[in-house]
Amino acid sequence: MIVIELYELKNICMEMASLGAANYVKMTKPADDLISQREAYREFQECRVKKWVQKGLITTTRGGASIRSKVLYSRADLMAVEKAEKLNCIINKL
Repeated sequence: MIVIELYELKNICMEMASLGAANYVKMTKPADDLISQREAYREFQECRVKKWVQKGLITTTRGGASIRSKVLYSRADLMAVEKAEKLNCIINKL
């Protein structure tokens, strides 16, 4: 049996609502969903983003055809992985 505190459940609901809004933006305005690598590192921490990419949980795209073009991430995908990690810690805590 999984027991979740009421405040944890409230936070989960709020986070899932924000994730739903981010996915809506991703579907309706895909260009507005993309953020630069620098912004992704600042918002979600560089080590975590690199770990997620290495594990194949998120993918990157390039802003152009050049090797030097910006690396872009989907904000909705980053948020989804972040929320999944948080839920995993809550559900599987010892």
